[in-house]
Parts: sequence; C-alpha cells; structure tokens
Amino acid sequence: MALSLGARTTLVAGLLVALIFLFLGVRELRSAPRLANKPSQSTAASATPAASVVLFAVATRAIDTGETITAAMVRNAAADPGRFPNIATPPEVVGKVATQPIPAGAMIARTSVDLTTKLAVRVPMGMRAMSIDTTAEIAVAGLVRPGDRVDVQVVYPGADAINGTRGDGESRAQALLQMVQVLAVGDLIVGTPAASGAQGAMSSAPPPARTVTLALSPDQVSSLSLAKATGSLYLSLRNPSDNQQVAVASVQSSVPARRAAAQPIAAPIVLPRPAARSAPASIDLVVGERHEVIYPGSSKP
Repeated sequence: MALSLGARTTLVAGLLVALIFLFLGVRELRSAPRLANKPSQSTAASATPAASVVLFAVATRAIDTGETITAAMVRNAAADPGRFPNIATPPEVVGKVATQPIPAGAMIARTSVDLTTKLAVRVPMGMRAMSIDTTAEIAVAGLVRPGDRVDVQVVYPGADAINGTRGDGESRAQALLQMVQVLAVGDLIVGTPAASGAQGAMSSAPPPARTVTLALSPDQVSSLSLAKATGSLYLSLRNPSDNQQVAVASVQSSVPARRAAAQPIAAPIVLPRPAARSAPASIDLVVGERHEVIYPGSSKP
C-alpha cells in the first residue's frame, strides 16, 4: 500500500526528531560522569590543603647553642607535615634550649631543641654555673629572678669588722663582677615556667630561695670562689637594657684623721735602778766571859 505524500512527510519528520533526541541523549550520557566528578575533585582540592597544612616554627634570627628560645625568636610558616615530619611547631620550641646552632630563617627541627628542664643544657657554651648562698639582704629582698642580670660586690672584712671598733679600719668593698646572668633561683631554672597555684602565678609569692646560680666564665669562677672564702657577697639588680660596664673604685674604711693625730707617742720605758745593798755590821761571839770578833764589818760607809 502506497503512502500518501503527507504520510511520508510526517514519517520523515518523526525519524529526524527521534535522531535528534537520540543524539542529545548520547551526548548527555557522555558528559554526566565528567560533571559528577568535578564537584568531588573541587571539594577534595579545597579540603586537602586545610587538612594537611600545619604552622611550623621558623627562626627569625640565628640561635646559638644553649640559648633559650623565646617567642620573639620564632615565626609561623605553613607547610605540609608529610614533607616535614620532624619540624616542630612554635609551642613545642618556645621556652626550650637550642642544642645546636639554628640559622636565621631555618625551620626548627625537634632534634635541635632540648625538651627537658635540666640546668646543664641551659648553661651558655663556654660558661660555668656556680651557686652562692643568699639571704633577702644579699639577693635584693628576694626579687632576683632567673634570666635577670646582676652585679656582684664583695666586702673583705678588716680589723674594724672583726673587733667591732670603728677606729681600726682596713675593711674594703669592691665591685667583683658585672652583668652576670642568673641561671636559677633555688629550684626555678631560667626558661622554665614558674609553679603557680590555683589562681595563677601571681596568686602567691614564691618561697624564699637559699641559693642563686650564676653563669660565669672560668676566670670569673676563680674570682668568685676566692671572694666567697674571704669575704661577703652581695648582688645588685640591673635593668635588662643596661649593658654598660662601669669602672667602680674600691672603697676602704680608714682611721679618722683627728684620731690619728691625737694618738700619744709611746714614751720610753725606764726601769728602776736596783737598791744599794747595805753593808752588814760586825759580828761578835760571846761565850761566858769569852768575847771574840768573828766579822769586823765593812769599812766602806
């Protein structure tokens, strides 16, 4: 049966529409996986940096071995912990001691700092730690703290201090050391947090310390050892920004001039002359009627 011209036209148009829908359907099916993967990839790309980036510690200046690291010595640097597994964060290094030199701008490794609170690692290289016994009078009313800088004075007692008299003189005071670093006060070591009560560190005053530990050069250790054995030591607290070495003259007690002038000149000692011995008188022996001179006596007057 032959189709009319209108039917054939309708059939061709239907086939064209079907082909168009088929083409569009195939194209959509091919592009659907790409569109489905794009959100996950963008989400992963945005989530990966946030999950992997860590703020590491970088030295803002060169740090020497034995130096206590402060917050001003480090800055934050974002990096992937997978690439730098041994790099420390700022909270891990602040207050700790460098066990090896750290260049400026270098990331600080955990192996470059000591995480303990031992005093030995906090002694600067080439220096020695030496303790002195203190009282409130010696240690500026107990206000000296670890990390402070102090001067050390020594008083050598003379005859006036020993005898308790002002006129004998000879006591001497002099500045022994200047700008000495305090490493520890009692058990509190520089760079370590102070023990605090329930209300914080300022709620209660620390107990008075019986010793102050100083950082000294080997020559200063010898000078301080001799001063400890022969004199009395006193500490004076310095401003942290005051680094000036001051020439200080020695002070010595002396005899007042008026007393020295009034002292009498010792007179020569005159021994008494021995008394003259008197000559004995004559001795007579009388027996009955017999009379005899035994010793006639001295003829000298």
